[in-house]
Amino acid sequence: MLNESNLASYRQNGFAVIRGVFSAAELKDVEIHLAEYLERTIPTATPREFVFEDNAEKSLRCAFRLHERSEYFDALMREPRLLTIVRHLFNGADVFADGAMMITKAPFTAYKFPDHQDNAYQFWSPADAVAVTLALDESSEESGAIVCRAGSHTQGILPHRPSGVYGASRGLVRIPAVGVYAEVALSLMPGDISLHHVNTIHRTGPNLTAKQRRNFGFAYHSSRSTRDETARAQYERELKEFLKN
Repeated sequence: MLNESNLASYRQNGFAVIRGVFSAAELKDVEIHLAEYLERTIPTATPREFVFEDNAEKSLRCAFRLHERSEYFDALMREPRLLTIVRHLFNGADVFADGAMMITKAPFTAYKFPDHQDNAYQFWSPADAVAVTLALDESSEESGAIVCRAGSHTQGILPHRPSGVYGASRGLVRIPAVGVYAEVALSLMPGDISLHHVNTIHRTGPNLTAKQRRNFGFAYHSSRSTRDETARAQYERELKEFLKN
């Protein structure tokens, strides 16, 4: 499923889109398991598992670590098609699956994630890691699609500061000019996936439409990478303080 064009885009731009990876029938199965998971898990969730909107409906914003409480989502994170695609990105190195999450934007939801790099939270060295996004719904710039900065993955981890937004709790201190790294919205249809390098600068905007926008996110790193555990521990301390407020 990863053709030369997709691979070239990923190498050059730090992101790529692959169409039609999951069928409508497969997505239906995902939806059934998701509904069951949310009904079962939300009542007993820890504070860091779910984030809800501050609206009358208390709409779900983020669900983290789905793989830890669900064999189904652990298996989905390790789906052979996804692992094969990622292995090609890693030039054949072994693939380690790090986590599964869901981010949803309810209709007319104002929240947005600031420009950031995933490796500002993950601390992989070398930065041989990728985020894979599976669309459950149509995702467009108007509905808050991921917007990547083309070529920005060639940078190391740039300075970040607390953003005040849980789910993307760090944002760039200085955002590069669009003329340096052009913005590209990763528009997806249900069943499509996007790939972005762990150092690619990206953001999401608000959902300005009357439809919800749900994405699953899966994180992977290669056998060549190791995590800076000191930096990770410091980040976890900062996040713990953030959650107290």
